[in-house]
Amino acid sequence: MILAIGSMLYHATLQHMQQQGDETPMVWEMLLYMYILYSPDWHYRSTMPTFLFFYGAGFAIVHALVRLRMGFKVHYVMLCLLCVPRMYKYYIHTKDASAKRLAKLYLATILTGSLCWLFDRLFCPNISRWYFNPEGHALWHVLMGFNSYFANTFLMFCRAQQLGWNPEVAHFMGFFPVCENSETENPVTGAAAKQNGMIFFSFSPHLEADIWFWQINKQ
Repeated sequence: MILAIGSMLYHATLQHMQQQGDETPMVWEMLLYMYILYSPDWHYRSTMPTFLFFYGAGFAIVHALVRLRMGFKVHYVMLCLLCVPRMYKYYIHTKDASAKRLAKLYLATILTGSLCWLFDRLFCPNISRWYFNPEGHALWHVLMGFNSYFANTFLMFCRAQQLGWNPEVAHFMGFFPVCENSETENPVTGAAAKQNGMIFFSFSPHLEADIWFWQINKQ
């Protein structure tokens, strides 16, 4: 929600301070992804969230005082790259075909969205004179919205597996992929799941709207 509000404020004002309100939560989101991806292998469980919390708070202070520009972009790309190997590890170890499809959709949307953004950035003066403007920057936001949605759903699937649940991918309204917890026996723990009916539904902050639906029904 913080990222959604920051993104709306920035695009409504196009001011540098509001831009930081959009960029800083983007880093916080990547730190959350890193926690989900790397926490199973962290020896001291309490130190990782503590470290990530202070790292995120420190970055927010530095970014507010120094007003990083290119530094933010480099930093954000580095955080994304740190997540790639672990996401690939989860992808190759996941047997669920629907979960693998989420990872593929994540990759497809981020590549297509990046091309739209780059094309609009490099050729904006020429494109603005066309009879029909494809609005590459707007397409970037839409595609990155779905990109974040696919990433969140896939990481929810991974996190549910880490917690010993037995997740599966269903489709809300027959279209939107969601992560649900099955009542069947967990193949890893050999025990039945204690929670079921877990649903996560989110439009990305890049679409300037967040809808969270989280429902856990205990047996």
